[in-house]
Amino acid sequence: MISNARRHYSAPALLALAFALAVSACSSTFDILPEKAGGLPASAPQRSAEPLAFPNVYEQRPTREAKPLNDEEQKKLESELTTLREQQKQLANPPPPTPAPAAKKAAAPAKKPPAKTAEPVKKKQNDPIVPEQKGPVAPPKMVN
Repeated sequence: MISNARRHYSAPALLALAFALAVSACSSTFDILPEKAGGLPASAPQRSAEPLAFPNVYEQRPTREAKPLNDEEQKKLESELTTLREQQKQLANPPPPTPAPAAKKAAAPAKKPPAKTAEPVKKKQNDPIVPEQKGPVAPPKMVN
């Protein structure tokens, strides 16, 4: 239900609003207030006595001492920058080493398979240990 009655503001709220407006209107007020009440700390630099001057927008800029590059100097500079860029790429990402040329291998006799023994073959330490599964494997269940 919407009320059409006018709202009455209390006197303390109006006083607080008036104080906030008065304090915000004067920036120098914060110089007087203590630091805990929102004033400037004691270590803050003092305000300058004279205001800063605005730059003259109609003043002409001074001429540059450096001359622009001509076409030949521009091309030379671009080629130097390109070679430097390529050198940096080579240092950052060196190309993979080329494989050694394969020498002709003499026909080596075929290796004999190891003799079967009764002892089980030991697994290397780097191989993961996985339990053997018997029968069909069910797909994993989705968990939310």
